[in-house]
Amino acid sequence: MKYAFILLAMAGMLFSCSQGHGDEASHSEAHATPTALALNDGERWQADEPTNDNLQQLQQLMEDHLNQPEADSIDAINELGRGMQLGFQEVFKECRMQGTEHDMLHAYLMPMLEDVKALETNNPETALAARDRLAERLGEYQTYFK
Repeated sequence: MKYAFILLAMAGMLFSCSQGHGDEASHSEAHATPTALALNDGERWQADEPTNDNLQQLQQLMEDHLNQPEADSIDAINELGRGMQLGFQEVFKECRMQGTEHDMLHAYLMPMLEDVKALETNNPETALAARDRLAERLGEYQTYFK
């Protein structure tokens, strides 16, 4: 039941992202085939201010979590998961990017959604592995976006 709710919430976030982009059909077509994350001819992609702000908040949330004395406890990781879910909802809700930059943002974000869900598991090994992958991926944002 919990996973059904999470999947429904993630689908809602993707739908809300598409609402800010005018032609919904072209947006769906752009995401019909996954885009591989890459630089823009060796340069970083231009992200909009709300996206940069929201990703900075997610990075700060992760940093604050990792600086806790009990960061590896299942309770702390579960709490991080709840915060990350709220943060990702904001990213998708405020998404206004278009074109290739938008496609690259989705290519960057989408692999993280499974890890965000996995943070709320009761299995410490699964939660720790998901947390560590998320921390690494969040650290890569400035590599691909400015």
